[in-house]
Amino acid sequence: MSILMREARAKAIADLEEGPSRECECCRTPFVAVKGFERLCPVCFKIDRGYDLYGGDKALLRLQEQYHKQATEMAQLTARYIRVRKKAKALMQTAVTSAVAPRRIEQLIRLCHPDKHDGHSVATEVTQWLLSMRRKE
Repeated sequence: MSILMREARAKAIADLEEGPSRECECCRTPFVAVKGFERLCPVCFKIDRGYDLYGGDKALLRLQEQYHKQATEMAQLTARYIRVRKKAKALMQTAVTSAVAPRRIEQLIRLCHPDKHDGHSVATEVTQWLLSMRRKE
């Protein structure tokens, strides 16, 4: 890449960094409002005005489509992750509760009670957890 091209790219990127990030009111794709007042991304602006789309516009349009596909996939994966994590947490809680005898839970509560550990926050947290396990029996 030539020095002139690097400088031109750096200037273009610097121009983008000056403008606020917005979401296009039409396609909901993020874009940089270079002038500060834009409501539409460059592609939607041209389509709205009936302008011709050129090669760069079409490339941006393709990137926007890929962005939406990736964002949708990410939302689905995040939702799946949350469901799996909740299920795993419930299974772990059930496994721990069923693995520890009620008598042992009582002994553990007496051993780690905050009164025996100068009100230490970890002792309080562990005791509360043990009490919740005892309630679930």
